[in-house]
Amino acid sequence: MGLKESDLKNHQHGVMGLSDNYIKPDGTISLPICLGTGDTRKSVMADFVVLRDSTAYNIILGRKTINKFSAIICTKFLTMKFITDKGTVGSIREDLETAIACDSASLSLRKECKRAAGMFLADLDVMMEDKPKPEPEGDMEKFQIGKSADQFTFVNRNLPHELKGPLMEVVRENGDLFAWTPSDMPGLDPEVMSHRLAIKPDAKPVAQRRRKMSQERADEVAKQTARLLEARFIKELEYLT
Repeated sequence: MGLKESDLKNHQHGVMGLSDNYIKPDGTISLPICLGTGDTRKSVMADFVVLRDSTAYNIILGRKTINKFSAIICTKFLTMKFITDKGTVGSIREDLETAIACDSASLSLRKECKRAAGMFLADLDVMMEDKPKPEPEGDMEKFQIGKSADQFTFVNRNLPHELKGPLMEVVRENGDLFAWTPSDMPGLDPEVMSHRLAIKPDAKPVAQRRRKMSQERADEVAKQTARLLEARFIKELEYLT
């Protein structure tokens, strides 16, 4: 669409993704959208929250936007009716096969995300439950720490210049303390953290048949495994079976 990251406005509140995990939005943006064509056209400006989440849908219209269209939705007949710019009633009908495909894809992604998510960073907070967790204050501004554009953090945009400048400089000077990839913190001591399978000593091991996966997923597994091996987070073990 020709949009840039600089076109986004800051969004202070996190949201829950479709996989029930906390997501920090990239920002918000106002865009014109329209329903219908010709005489049955309706155009409005809509505010979108931009997220990076696994979903089969590119855009989800919220209640506020649906109300702007004065729209009524019937999920049984996959139909939306709305008031056009000329005051007439327009209709949009969905294709049944496409709707089923999107719904099935979303359910599949939701299950995969739940399995993969496990424990989130928010769950690792050691603060007492009866005390409020700290939240970013004011309008946040992104600034780069490392050499690449994806190595960044945030600072309050409204801090006085005599405070914000030295603060950003101190963070940049200590940029080597940030770990951006597993290879930035190699060789974790097992005494600090380790993962073991809870197996009963008297349980008899059972050899399972190999599980097949798509080539795309297999390539990604190989890529991630290589990164963990390089960082010495994991090591290869050989078994008789």
